[in-house]
Parts: sequence; C-alpha cells; structure tokens
Amino acid sequence: MSVTAVQISERRQKVKTTVSDESIKMRKFISMTMTMLKIGFIGFGGGSALIPVIEDEVVEKDKIVSEEEFNDDVMIASITPGALPVEVATGIGRQASGLKGMAAAATAMALPGALLTVLLQAVISSAGSVVKSQINYLSIGISAFIILTLLAYSLGTVCQAVNKREGQLYGLIILGVFLLSGEKSIYQLFGLDIKPIFALSTIQVLGAAFFVILFTKGHVRCLRRSIPAAIITVCYLLCAGNAHIIPVSAKPFILAVMAVLSILGLVQSIVESPHKKAFPAKRLATSAGFWLLFVVILSIPAMFLTAKALKFIGMGWLSSIMSFGGGDAYLSVAQGLFVEGGVINNADFYGNVVAVANALPGSILCKILTGIAYDVGYNLNGSVIEGFLVALSGFACSVAASGAIFELVFCVYEKYESLQIFSVVKHFIRPIISGLLLTVAVSLYTSGIRGQVQTGSGHPALVITLIVIAVNLVLMWLQRRGKNIHLIWKIVISAGISFAGCNLFL
Repeated sequence: MSVTAVQISERRQKVKTTVSDESIKMRKFISMTMTMLKIGFIGFGGGSALIPVIEDEVVEKDKIVSEEEFNDDVMIASITPGALPVEVATGIGRQASGLKGMAAAATAMALPGALLTVLLQAVISSAGSVVKSQINYLSIGISAFIILTLLAYSLGTVCQAVNKREGQLYGLIILGVFLLSGEKSIYQLFGLDIKPIFALSTIQVLGAAFFVILFTKGHVRCLRRSIPAAIITVCYLLCAGNAHIIPVSAKPFILAVMAVLSILGLVQSIVESPHKKAFPAKRLATSAGFWLLFVVILSIPAMFLTAKALKFIGMGWLSSIMSFGGGDAYLSVAQGLFVEGGVINNADFYGNVVAVANALPGSILCKILTGIAYDVGYNLNGSVIEGFLVALSGFACSVAASGAIFELVFCVYEKYESLQIFSVVKHFIRPIISGLLLTVAVSLYTSGIRGQVQTGSGHPALVITLIVIAVNLVLMWLQRRGKNIHLIWKIVISAGISFAGCNLFL
C-alpha cells in the first residue's frame, strides 16, 4: 500500500472518529436537556426539594456529571442568590456541554413552571378556579413523592459516611440543622401553638455554617479559633432566632463582627495557600455576554409593546440578585419592588400570580417574575398574546440573572478551590443541605399538602400522603430487586392516586 493510500485511510479514520465523538456529544446534550425539562415539569416543592431528584437523574442514572461535580454545583447554588434549580442546571449544563449546555439546561429547567404559570393565568381568567383546584389535587401526590425522595436523600447522606464515627457526626449535623430551621414546621405538624425559639431561615443557617468555616480557615479542630467561632455563632442564633433571647438590637453588631472575621479568615487562607490558579476571566466574559444577549433577544417584543420594559427588566434583575433565602423570601422582595413600585396591584399579585405559582412545579422566582410580566402585558390592552410576549422578558431575567450570578461565583470558586475552607465546605455541605431538606419535607406537608386540602383536621391529606408514600416504597423495593421503574411512572402514579382520592373523598 502506498504512503498516499495510508494517509487517506488515516484521514478517513480520523473523520469517522470525529463524527462519532460529535454524535456522542450531541446525544449527551439532548439527553441532558430532556432530563432538565422533565425535572422542571415535576419540580413541586421549590428549589431545595429538587436536589435529590436532580442527583438521581444526572448522577445516578444518566451519569452526566460525577457526584463531586454535582456537589460543587449544589454548594455554589446554595450560597448565591437566584433560582437554585436553574443555578444547579447551569453548572451541570456547563460541565456537560459547555456554553450551549449551560443555556439549554438552565432554560429547560425553568421553562415548564414559567410556561404553565402564564397558561394557567390565561385559563383562570375564563375558567375560574376549577382548573386550579384540579392542579392542586395532582400536586398533592407529587409533593408526597417528593417528601419520600427528600427523606431518602437525607438517609443516604448518613449511609455515605466512610465510617461509623463520621456517620454519627453527619446524623448530628442533619438533626441540628433540622431543629434550627424546622422548629416552626414541626410545631405546625403536630398542631402545637408554641412560639419557636429558633425557626431560622435557610440563609441564616448557611450563613452561620460558613462563618465558622471561614473564620477557622477550615481548621475546625483548632481551639484558638473554633471556641470564639462557637461563642459568636451561639450569640447569633439566640439573637436571630424567633424568641430573640439576645435582643434583636444586637443583631447588626453581631453580623458585622461575623462578616469582618469571615473576610479576615478568607483573606488569610488565600495568602497562605501555595496553590493559585489563574482567574477564568475569558470564560466569565463569554458567559456574561451570552446571558446579556439572551435577555435582549427575549425582551425585544416587550420593548416594542411598552416603554416600561427596560425599567421592568432592571427591576427583574435586581429582584433576582436580592433573592436570598428561597421562594418565600423572594415573595417579600417581589412585593417590595413590584407591588409597592406600582408594577402590579396587590390583589393581582397575591390573588392571581402567587396563587397560581404555588400550585405549579418549578422555581418560585422564575414563576413569579414571569407571571408578573404576563400581568403587565395583559393589562396593556387585555390581550393574552401581549401578555405572553411581555412574559418572555420576565422569564429571560429570571434565568439569565440566576445563570450569570452562578457563573461568577463558580469562577471565583474554581480559582481558590484548593483552599482548606472549600475542602471542609464540600465535606459538610451535604449533611447541612440534608437537614434543610427535612424542613422542606415537613413544610411540604403542612403548607403544601394539608394547606391545599383545607379540611379541618387534615386527615384526608394525611391518608392520601401515606398511601402515595407506601406505593412508592413498594416501587423502590421493586427497583432494588432489579425492576426498571422510570421516574415518570412514579410521578404519574403518585399524581393519579391523589387526583382520584381528592375528587372522590374531598
């Protein structure tokens, strides 16, 4: 065989390999996008509640990212403002398929909830509350399924410990975080009229945890720093808690001390670190440019329809940046900016947008911002089409702001990930999140399930929830015995049980 023939053969083989690699990448991209879309459709319970569902799909089943990569995404999303599911999807998409993966994953995660919000707003205006009540019935079963998933995730955290001692430590952290954050929900669950001592928010729990880690520079066994950190943290908890054992007037001072000491510990860690990476400025600039273009393109219809579009877009970005602490916290931010700012009246905000958003899957931030934008567009001329077109700008703001903030913080994390503080954070973030998820599980029942049924003692809600959980436990047992039961079937069965039960017995 001549040299030319050999070269031709090698080139053909290289082309085949390239085509094969591209085909694999495309299949991975499509699979990831469809997975995010599916999770977006079943995402009842808000941001944190979706962490176990996302992990099961992208780590355990599809193996799109590793468990370590997923935990990094969850850690960054948990400490940044914005829509948590969208932020986690942004990280997964970036690691799986680069810039296009980031865009597709974030959009697919947010789209179902946002789209259903504006569709239901349009339908309710003509069909009344009947449609919403039926959606509530479906959501009860799905919420019960999510509760079981959250419990399984927390149990799995303890089981993942490398030894018995670490498992006990994880268990104590989970229990401690649950009691600090879920005290109010626990009292509601048992019908107790007791004022909680703590009842801390997610951001308060995470803030206290990160203060200890930052101030001790990740060396939590160093008594010289850990003892003062523990004393200051206890003072903060007693001040920030519901009972205000330490007067609330001391809170600004305590927070200032915590902030200064945290920054001091972080700076010292950076200076002492022998490993320093270059800051990925080009990647950050590319991402920022993309998200800006994303907002501009989707907001073009709104800009043609109303002169107030630019103001609304700015308020949308600002509200996303201010949205620390989950969905409930975003409602207060949205009220301050949009209701008190005259963008939407109080009756439409709570009676229409919030009521609809609470009945649907997906991020509260994305649904609320999209729903407000729809209301703005609809009220221009009473046109559903104009409502949908302006809603695009709200959707774009919610996704782009979350994605951009996540990328910024992740780039900073990548530069300094070798620091001891990040090693400790990665080690303990899962048990901390697990404790918070137990609070979400209890809240899902007390507010999401029992609150929607509205029947005195709430026994029908409890019976339906227990039936759904029992059926899913059987399905989990069958899976362990080798049966392949897809997530969609679990969701359909759970929703079907609650839909039939509510319509027959309520």
